[in-house]
Amino acid sequence: MRFEEIRELLGNIPFISPERGHVLYQHIRQHKPQHVLELGIGHGVSSCYMAAALHENGAGHLTCVDLIDAAFFPSAEELVSRANLTSFVSIVREKSSYTWYLKNLIEKRTPAGGICEPQFDFCFIDGPKNWTIDGAAFFMVDKLMKAGGWIIFDDYDWTYNSVYEPKTGGTSCDGINIPELAEDERTQPHIEAIFRLLVTQHPNYGAFRIDGNTWAWAQKVQSNDRKISLTYTPDFRYSFFSRLRSLYKRFRLS
Repeated sequence: MRFEEIRELLGNIPFISPERGHVLYQHIRQHKPQHVLELGIGHGVSSCYMAAALHENGAGHLTCVDLIDAAFFPSAEELVSRANLTSFVSIVREKSSYTWYLKNLIEKRTPAGGICEPQFDFCFIDGPKNWTIDGAAFFMVDKLMKAGGWIIFDDYDWTYNSVYEPKTGGTSCDGINIPELAEDERTQPHIEAIFRLLVTQHPNYGAFRIDGNTWAWAQKVQSNDRKISLTYTPDFRYSFFSRLRSLYKRFRLS
């Protein structure tokens, strides 16, 4: 499916802009991954962009994981079906966290007395943006990631304070009770900390870059190049959609 077709079908459904969707689409068209993993899917807009690229490649499969109770309308299942991309996508719903799905998959792919056999060529992580959950998810995804594969973390600069509105009921986000967090947990971007302290210090990753202060990229390669390329390209549409996401979540919580 051509990019223009999937973009027209998705319109302005949040939470990823068409420009960001195009980045995902082009990455998959260029690198042609066979097994793609998405953790956290919302409406499934990014899922559709990636699945459309797999369709255009003529091969590959996307596995999407999110919560059973993650109620978005339209749902990811509806969007994928509307785009006629169901043969390229599997959507898995978990009770509490996608880390349990990763645990089960690692267990399944670990032969007796052996080590986990990697499966994925690409992973897009766009979940709760939480140090504990996504920090653990990185190490689990690493076990499932093939050499040469890429990981992208969304919401590099997102903080809990951006959605914390005690006067209007905005005190919970993705199952995290914000008032129970320490002040620095609310003010510091968790994904930035995960990327800086866990990902860039991992000996098997390189080719690091921060894209528009929005996405953090890393490739699973043995590399002595520990430099991080920071690209602070202004992304006004991202700022708009980030604000829209915060308002949307506040509306759902009110």
